[in-house]
Amino acid sequence: MEATFKVGDKVEHRSWGAGEIAFGPYLRDGSTDNYLMKTESGDHYLTGAEAMTMTAKFKVGDTANGALTGRSLKILAGPFTGRMGVAWYAVEYPEGHAGKENERNLLAPEPVPFSDAGPVKVGDVIRILKDGAFHADVKRGDLFEVKSLVSYLDRVRVDAAPGARMSQWNFRPEDYVKVPADEAAVHDGVVYDLTAKYRDKDRDVWTLARFDDVVRGGLGHIPTSRYSGDSLEFIVNEYGPLTRVDS
Repeated sequence: MEATFKVGDKVEHRSWGAGEIAFGPYLRDGSTDNYLMKTESGDHYLTGAEAMTMTAKFKVGDTANGALTGRSLKILAGPFTGRMGVAWYAVEYPEGHAGKENERNLLAPEPVPFSDAGPVKVGDVIRILKDGAFHADVKRGDLFEVKSLVSYLDRVRVDAAPGARMSQWNFRPEDYVKVPADEAAVHDGVVYDLTAKYRDKDRDVWTLARFDDVVRGGLGHIPTSRYSGDSLEFIVNEYGPLTRVDS
């Protein structure tokens, strides 16, 4: 018979309140479903499984990730008790339809990377944090302009790279970090990394910099003001396309 709880499970005891399983299950008085529970205050008690309930892993409105698919799901209701005492939740899938998922198939989202740049909005630029993030054909460090927000799933949507199977990609908070405005620029749908250098069609290398709402480029030098060098628009039109220099 499968044990009701395992070490580390968060539980609520009918007499001692919230805590977690510190040891068990073990045999006691003919029953094999007994445990040592540690309360939040640090006290330990011997107890049977019937006196405890599992603390809910998620609450209604939470976002969870599929353990196998990695997809972001919204918790609609639950937890409910299923077969063998395993909890399940009603969820909403990215396509918009509802279903049910075993608690063991749901993972809490990874912590969102800290950024001093603030919350993301449409028009901002994000930097991808890992290769293949959320099943997209992307590399760590790739930049994208945010085209729309899927707020109830806590995701952003960007235009996919040319030739991709899909026209757009979605990313979860753990897949990206917002890029400060002085580190990126968008011109004619193309995102430029202002911390990198770019080679033009003549193989000359440009360094870019932002000055308020203006991005300037210098050939062989770093622009020092909004009046030095050439505008990004001029450089792209006269010498483009520009290719990022990765080394």
